[in-house]
Amino acid sequence: MPSRSRKLFPTNSEQWRLAHEDLHIRNTSDTKHDVRIEIYDSEVCCHTAHYQLLSGQSGCSVNLLQAGCYRVKAVLDRQHESVAAVTVSDEPEQTIFVHIQNDGVTIKEGVTPPRP
Repeated sequence: MPSRSRKLFPTNSEQWRLAHEDLHIRNTSDTKHDVRIEIYDSEVCCHTAHYQLLSGQSGCSVNLLQAGCYRVKAVLDRQHESVAAVTVSDEPEQTIFVHIQNDGVTIKEGVTPPRP
């Protein structure tokens, strides 16, 4: 599927990563956490991943999904679960954002900048 981005960026630039980021995970808690992610297109699981994030660590995946609406499930430390519907596109405001904080996990649409 062709990109709808208006600008072309070098593939190693920060702008390119932000424009093509489909999944962003951030751990702002004070401890290490284990998180499992499942992404569904309709009822079909199209992506699964397992992450172990240290305190303050984050990560992302680029060009992982086609543009569209997905059901996302995140399970934190095999205890806390969150499920949300998220739209993914080449816009940073339409990115799956999994946020670990205060020993809980939330799923939002759009990446918010980290606090300094």
